[in-house]
Amino acid sequence: MSGFARTDAEIALLARHCGVTVDGACLPGMRENLALLERYAALVEGLELDDREEAAFTYDPGAEA
Repeated sequence: MSGFARTDAEIALLARHCGVTVDGACLPGMRENLALLERYAALVEGLELDDREEAAFTYDPGAEA
């Protein structure tokens, strides 16, 4: 199940809902970014976290763990 827009019509509907217009030339990049966000969301949703885990207030992808 996906909550992300996959078609030009879905992206246009989402854009109208947000009060913005989207140039048709931007649609391929938007679809790629939405697919990337969907993969990140699936990754996060798949994590098993204990209720006592502390929140991470910043994210630095270059930082060492």
